[in-house]
Amino acid sequence: MTDVVPQTLVPPPTQGWSRALERAEFWIDRLVSVLTVGTLVFMVGLVFYAVVMRYVFSAPLVYSYDLSTMLFAWIVFVGLFVAERDGAHIGLDILYLIKSEGLRRAVIALRQVFMIALAAYMTYISTVLILRTGMQISSMRISARWLYASLPVGFALLTLIYLLRLPRLALAKQG
Repeated sequence: MTDVVPQTLVPPPTQGWSRALERAEFWIDRLVSVLTVGTLVFMVGLVFYAVVMRYVFSAPLVYSYDLSTMLFAWIVFVGLFVAERDGAHIGLDILYLIKSEGLRRAVIALRQVFMIALAAYMTYISTVLILRTGMQISSMRISARWLYASLPVGFALLTLIYLLRLPRLALAKQG
């Protein structure tokens, strides 16, 4: 049950700026995917190393839990972009049962504008959270802001992908 715009509603790029938007989305997607997969591989390696150190050598890594938690948060929130790209967010399939094509497109566009506003608001709120945080992660001796920074980065990327896809919805309305 995903709320993905069917490919029939998304016309092929015919204008230069539309092609540029698709290219921008492609390269941002590549960068985010590489960073997310790399972080996941590093996190799995870290947890494996921590388990070996603790149970084989009786020398636990003090920072492994906190670092893996921080990396996991980054994977989750940056992964919002990847999930939206793949249409993996929970949505309402009922929108596609609307008989009137014009009404369906209008509701989908309204949903997109609402999602842009929500993601942008979450970016703002999470930025405020970072600015108010004065805690420190004692095992790593770094600010907890490094953990909380995953929120505005993830929601900003989500806002960006919604913004990049909005012109395609507008073109679909015209076509």
